[in-house]
Amino acid sequence: MEHILKIFELLIEPTVVLFVLIILLIFNSWIFKRIKSTTSNGNITKGAISFFLVLIGVLALILVLPIDKTLKGQILGFLGIIISAGIALSSTTVLGNMIAGIMNNSMNRFRNGDLIKIGDLHGRVIRKSIFHTEIQLEDSNFITIPNLYIANNPVKLTRKTNTVISVSVSLGYDISRERIEEALRDAANETGLSDPYVYITNLGDFSVVYKIHGFLEDSSKYFSTTSLLNAKVMDKLHAEKIEIVSPTFMNQRRVDEKKFIPIQVVKEKEPGDKKSPEDLIFDEAIKSEKLETKKDYLKEIDKKHLVLKEKLKDLKDDKEIEKVISAIKRNDEMKERIEKSIKEQIERDKDSASSHQYPPAR
Repeated sequence: MEHILKIFELLIEPTVVLFVLIILLIFNSWIFKRIKSTTSNGNITKGAISFFLVLIGVLALILVLPIDKTLKGQILGFLGIIISAGIALSSTTVLGNMIAGIMNNSMNRFRNGDLIKIGDLHGRVIRKSIFHTEIQLEDSNFITIPNLYIANNPVKLTRKTNTVISVSVSLGYDISRERIEEALRDAANETGLSDPYVYITNLGDFSVVYKIHGFLEDSSKYFSTTSLLNAKVMDKLHAEKIEIVSPTFMNQRRVDEKKFIPIQVVKEKEPGDKKSPEDLIFDEAIKSEKLETKKDYLKEIDKKHLVLKEKLKDLKDDKEIEKVISAIKRNDEMKERIEKSIKEQIERDKDSASSHQYPPAR
């Protein structure tokens, strides 16, 4: 009986450590479930906290085990070797992507809905997780990029307002520079760009490369505006009787009066209220951005809530107190509506994702 009691006494501390670790992991999961609808990138933080809790819990468990100190030292040394090897190999392992995910999140390089370019990949961010980032490409398809790849490559983030759109065109030396630049600026103005300017980027053996730039107010129309600028440049140069044709082709053809310009330039119809291509291409990214905006608004409401509560402490006039209390109630109601809207959108997105992944059987 005494032997059994002694065994129980030896196992008390390891049991307590395990119990505390389990409680902390459950509490961590519960906390993030409660704040899931109001906090962005919660999975990354939750995963990182869980990882460090398990690591500390394992170390504490080894230290309290009823074994010889020499054996404890050997176990801790072996564990240190494993951790060191994991960190050393992290550039090509899951651990590397996790560390890169934490780093990318802490640096806040980009947010959901942002238009980014990494190498040849150009699209809008849908979601970020601890191991990878998902973006919706300009062809409306999805691609998952490991966080380690993002950490090791430059990320071009397109500004939401006043971003620069540019198009290059090469023309011959026989055409007046002023005439070309004026036509290109007119094309940019007709596209809807502001403050257009022209760079001459290259003086080749047979042609000059002109690059027209302009500021786009809303970058959500980035791709369609770039396409429209190309079209307007072509139309404007043709309208000015300026040929856009290969210099090599010009040197090989027969010299005659023929001009390679459309006989008639058809005026484009006004698009009206039609949706832009980006609204259809980046449907999931737009939803993600709206969700992010709602979460940001919730944070602003919380800040206002704190300010109003602090103000309420110093007030003595009943009318002023009533006004502040009324403002706090309005904030609470607004917060409740936004949180409900966020939860509904998350549920809709889940249903939509499951329906896309598992189509109904026929």
